[in-house]
Amino acid sequence: MPIAASQVFDFLERHGIGSVDRHEIALAAFGAVRRSLRQIVVKLREPEDQEALETSDQLRSLLSEWLTVPVAFDSTMVDAMRDLLGGVEAVHTRWGNDIATLYDTAIHAAEGLKSIENPVREKLRAVIRELRSQSHAIKIFCHRRARPHFESLFIPPVDLPLSEDMFLHSVKDYRETGLFDVLIKVGPLRSRGWGSAPDALLTAPRFRTLVQIVWSGCSDEPDFGYDPVTPPENAAAGNGAGMVAAATTGHSPMKWNMRVIRSGEDPGATSGYVAEADELRIFRELNQSREKRSAVLVQIVGEHGILYPPHSQVFSFDAEVASGEAIDRRIPGQTLVEGMFVIMQQLGDVDLGGVRAEQGHYSQIWKERLAHEYQADAAGLISRLRAAGLRLMHLGAAVQHWRRPPSTVIHAPQQLKHFRILLDVLGLGGDEADRLKMAPFWHLAWNEVRRSRGEAIHAGFQEHEIIEEQLLAILSSIMPQIREKAVVSEGFIQEIPASYGIEGRFFFFKVLGIEEGFSAPETELKALRAISVIEQWRD
Repeated sequence: MPIAASQVFDFLERHGIGSVDRHEIALAAFGAVRRSLRQIVVKLREPEDQEALETSDQLRSLLSEWLTVPVAFDSTMVDAMRDLLGGVEAVHTRWGNDIATLYDTAIHAAEGLKSIENPVREKLRAVIRELRSQSHAIKIFCHRRARPHFESLFIPPVDLPLSEDMFLHSVKDYRETGLFDVLIKVGPLRSRGWGSAPDALLTAPRFRTLVQIVWSGCSDEPDFGYDPVTPPENAAAGNGAGMVAAATTGHSPMKWNMRVIRSGEDPGATSGYVAEADELRIFRELNQSREKRSAVLVQIVGEHGILYPPHSQVFSFDAEVASGEAIDRRIPGQTLVEGMFVIMQQLGDVDLGGVRAEQGHYSQIWKERLAHEYQADAAGLISRLRAAGLRLMHLGAAVQHWRRPPSTVIHAPQQLKHFRILLDVLGLGGDEADRLKMAPFWHLAWNEVRRSRGEAIHAGFQEHEIIEEQLLAILSSIMPQIREKAVVSEGFIQEIPASYGIEGRFFFFKVLGIEEGFSAPETELKALRAISVIEQWRD
């Protein structure tokens, strides 16, 4: 339950000075991975090549996660790079010698990391164990997808597992928590994008001590929390401790004492090891230079989400509202909040103006072939796809996703060029026409995928401005059925009654979280996407 504002003010009056313990960790081997991947990201921005730009975005996303999440140094790091870029020879052929050399350096450095534990994880474990021994009330602020990495730190019976109530994932979680002793944050303080956190952590604190664990070079945003914390390069004075600026919060000023504790290899004392750059700042500047729109992520069930432009009016359902206003247009992060349902519609009686496949006919053909090839030799299939140019992050997981039977959408590659590579490798990519439809198989199959996703004109999961009022009236008329389903399910389908003369259905998805800090191409907005795909658009 949320605590009263008066309790927060009383807390601030009693504790006018808080502590920020910032642990900065350096590691030469991980530094080699960072520098190599950072340079590849920048170099892939240089050519006017869409594939290069997409690969750069995915690589940027990969490194940003490693810098803000306590990931394990294991084979998944090397696998993720290889899934995305392939072998060194393939990189040399496609991108040239400079990028291939950087890639080879990153792979070898990451291979060497597998023999040690990530020092961020070591520090995090040590900090939590010490705080537990002192009976401190602890909270951890992180994104939901990062939580398993924290939970893997403590394995019974050696340690007690981290309880669910120790985690905070959003402004709403923070607002509803009580007072506690220590907040733990991995990564720099940023208001947007990777590792972001709300300004309220410092402007309206509910704790006495903030423990930050960051990789060297990753600095806080200068204006985070209205500049209550001086950037680390200015905060430390000789012994790594210093007083930082005051911030007025509510009725009382709140001052923060920052102590910077550096550990690991000293860049100045290690041969060939130089001070790290701030990749998160560099990547954000790169991302802002491209033609993209700011976006807000609405995360829903099933590891999926939708990016909306700021201030979008989104059809939504609030089960807590008893009146006819339960269904309305709402703004994500303002009037549309966690716990409500976003509503998307799929209308089936609209002429697409082109070749139309029978629902599921072509997907059944290529999915059966994919299942057969995967069961016969999964590793060989993935290798052939990568060699053919399908260089996606976590390709193995993507192939398993594409094998799934259709649900609200036909699970398939997000882009046509990747879909055609898949069909080519499966032996279904020829240009021969379907005997009845007189169109290539790939064209008919892709139309089927597009229609299921709502990317075709006036079909699928889109706002239909011309008939919005009619849709709103239909939703209001079937409110009892909607309420019954919302009680027992976080995602459900409601068919449009035949009496309305519109063939179609509504899809209700419960909102699990809302995040700002995304910049995405126009084509990625208002589309249902896997979170793993959306991650590349974080600032």
